[in-house]
Amino acid sequence: MLWLISHAIFLSALAFDPPTPLFVDQSIKDIAAAQTLEVRVQSAQAKVRGACVGLEILDTLGPKSSGSGTIISKDGWIMTAGHVCGIPNLDVTIYFMDGTTAKGKTAGLYWDGLKDCGLIRFDSTGRDLVVAELGSMEGIEEGDWIISFGHTYGIEKDPFRPPVLRLGRMLGVNDGVILMDAPLSSGDSGGGVFDLDGRLVGINSTAGQEPSQNSATTIDFAKSRMTDMQQSAAQGEDADLEREKKQKKSGPNQRQVVIQMPSGKALYKGEEKNLQGIAHAVDQAILMTVGVFVDGKIVCYGTVADASGFILAKASEVGKTSKDLMVALPDGLMVSGKRIAVDQELDLVLIQTSEPLEVPKFSTDTTPALGAILVTVGRDGSPLAFGVRSLDEYRPGRSDVTASYLGVRARESSPEERSQHGDRSGVILMQVPPGMPAGRAGLRVGDFVTRIAGTLVATQEDLGEAVRKHAAGEVIEVIRVKDDQEEVIRVRLAARPREFGPPPSTPNFPASKRTSGFGPVIQHDTTLRSDQIGGPLVDLNGNIVGVNIARVDRTKSYALSSAVVKSAIDRLVAQAKDQTEPLQIEDPLISGIAILQDGPLIRLDANSAEIIGATLRFTQVEDTPSALDTWVDSNDSARWLVEFTKPGDYAVTIVQSCAEEFAGQEFEVSFGATTLKGKTEATADWSDFKSVGIGSIHVEAIGRAIIEVKTGGWLKGPLMNLHGIELKRTS
Repeated sequence: MLWLISHAIFLSALAFDPPTPLFVDQSIKDIAAAQTLEVRVQSAQAKVRGACVGLEILDTLGPKSSGSGTIISKDGWIMTAGHVCGIPNLDVTIYFMDGTTAKGKTAGLYWDGLKDCGLIRFDSTGRDLVVAELGSMEGIEEGDWIISFGHTYGIEKDPFRPPVLRLGRMLGVNDGVILMDAPLSSGDSGGGVFDLDGRLVGINSTAGQEPSQNSATTIDFAKSRMTDMQQSAAQGEDADLEREKKQKKSGPNQRQVVIQMPSGKALYKGEEKNLQGIAHAVDQAILMTVGVFVDGKIVCYGTVADASGFILAKASEVGKTSKDLMVALPDGLMVSGKRIAVDQELDLVLIQTSEPLEVPKFSTDTTPALGAILVTVGRDGSPLAFGVRSLDEYRPGRSDVTASYLGVRARESSPEERSQHGDRSGVILMQVPPGMPAGRAGLRVGDFVTRIAGTLVATQEDLGEAVRKHAAGEVIEVIRVKDDQEEVIRVRLAARPREFGPPPSTPNFPASKRTSGFGPVIQHDTTLRSDQIGGPLVDLNGNIVGVNIARVDRTKSYALSSAVVKSAIDRLVAQAKDQTEPLQIEDPLISGIAILQDGPLIRLDANSAEIIGATLRFTQVEDTPSALDTWVDSNDSARWLVEFTKPGDYAVTIVQSCAEEFAGQEFEVSFGATTLKGKTEATADWSDFKSVGIGSIHVEAIGRAIIEVKTGGWLKGPLMNLHGIELKRTS
């Protein structure tokens, strides 16, 4: 499955049979070759980045969408994707690399599946423009290195975020289409693909199921349509469909089609040859890299923090609910550990072991430049993966679509309102959508809120900062003042909902539980899993320049700089040496929000589910049952904490809907050591629900237990819309 990557359109892509690649050995043979590649990437990005722009399209017949583009002439022409333009003569706001803006218009486009290009025109009078040189596919082979730019997940304006750099390789070229593994997502559509001489060779178009599955339209094809596009012609089957949709005011084009990526891995950025070539870069960091296991399962990597046995790891992945904490040391020895101190802001936990370790060597005076190649260390003593620094120093903002989410908009309270609430400082809730976490917990428009997760809040910005310091799925306390009394509302945070585009968390590379709120970070395009976060990040000279802190989405990972990490270690180790007892373990059966059994039938509604994952969401639409939908990531699950008041056998029924073409996919319901398996059943449509019995569970004694629904394996499409679970006592 493939998605168009403009900010507001969802689409699969055309059937495509890639040619057998002509193998060109562009793999990295040694550190010197990697350094040469790094220099070329930095030179190319410096040459072309100023030509890369963000685009906001104002569609008078629908919502505003956004994408990316490349300036290709001094007289004001911008190359972009056809699906970004949509139709000719729409108003466009253009965002240049320095954050300044200009007004423009969509011109012509060609959009037919993966052949996807368009033009924007603006008045360039008085502007000293950086213009990209138009290249050609002539002389470019499969395996060649390329760089790509785009405004991933939309244009960040306050503060302004420049276009984001990605590195990849040509995987195949056929009939006007480039297949590549430079990671892309929503908002990157129309951004430029460049060779390492800085020539524009492609236009970002689509993103596939995984980060390495992406396509672009060749510049050769775009040039062949240039005259027609400059004359505002809109051509291609998808362009025709889009025009019809606009005329009918019926929403975006959603033609569904399929793509086949090359099956071999020889040309991909992460091929084994490349990792072997840069192996010596991680020599110093090997003895600083450990694995952290909870309940026998690896949850993240860790970094040696102090020679006296302290390990630094990612707090939200390690969690607070299990005493079964083990650390796999660099030599393979498994030792027990205990949580001893936490830095909530940075999401770091200090773990104490009894083993002496090597003295850590953080490079606190080394700052990797934009385009620098950065290597993540594996636990086997070799490089795990590498990427490039994608932005200069960056403080995560609104593009962090997997960040934790409360679901409110608030304003600063007036002096009169503060006086009415006991002279307390706080915010007034202005928007509380009923399907979002705050609304589901009982918060309402007009509520006076003083604290979020223990933090005083006086503005919407305060509120956002407080929420981002906690992971999606965490239960936080919100203090609401009513009748001069403080009321505690417990809210389970969710991931920010996504309407369109490829899932930010993918089956092979799931996002971390917490992905934002760390302050300034090093953003890089290394493709990592959430359980590979927490270890050292090194440059090609072997300098330990940071520690990976989050897998954010399909395009990026974050690291904390070595200077930030070293400062945190100094604080945490000093705290640990004054504190001999480990941190208190939380019992999820006590700390969660429980549903109390009241009678023989227990209903676990979608509204009360704990959502695990970045894609699954709760939806409430008028005249249709509430449900958990967009279940397209096999890593996602839904969980309920139930307080049983009667033991016995309970029949388990799933209330679900599923389109016929996706029916028959497997799911599981777990209850302690019991796992029930079922298959989704077809219904008339996604809003038509039916009950599906899947077996029974035995409750041995009264008390609390967790019921979880998860996928049974890989998904061929949406699993189901889940209205809830019914547990009926039968004996």
